[in-house]
Amino acid sequence: MTDATYRVEVAKQQFVFSAAHFITFAGDICERIHGHNYGVRAMVEGPLDENRYVVDFIALRDAVLEQTKVLDHHVILPEHHAEIKLTSDSKETTATFRDRRWVFPNEDCVILPVVNTTAEEIARVIAERVRDRMRERFGDAITFLEIGVDENEGQWGVCRIKW
Repeated sequence: MTDATYRVEVAKQQFVFSAAHFITFAGDICERIHGHNYGVRAMVEGPLDENRYVVDFIALRDAVLEQTKVLDHHVILPEHHAEIKLTSDSKETTATFRDRRWVFPNEDCVILPVVNTTAEEIARVIAERVRDRMRERFGDAITFLEIGVDENEGQWGVCRIKW
């Protein structure tokens, strides 16, 4: 028996999603709506299974790809922001911040359970959803899952969660 630890990492070209967002920072500044071509990578850590791998690369790839497809070509909005308020009717979602207002068709929006639509928060949501999707297949053998979201070619927000 060895003290070795193992991990699997996937960073595929197809893990790119294009999305618009805006965040608040420095207390009261709300930036303009803008977009990124986000990149995503995923890493899982755990023991080797009977096949001598941590997880099946393809299963991990598919779970991540499912999440990037959900976000691709959408406006990402925060559900839990203290000052960005969201209202929706049967056709449109309206976001307001103080005296500013944005209106989007519902099908163009993805509302995430985050305070701010930062790369770090997006990484957490993807991590939680990938874990939920993969847990049924891989049980509790995995120890950690880490998701990185690159919002600007080298600017990564990373979230590492316990499995």
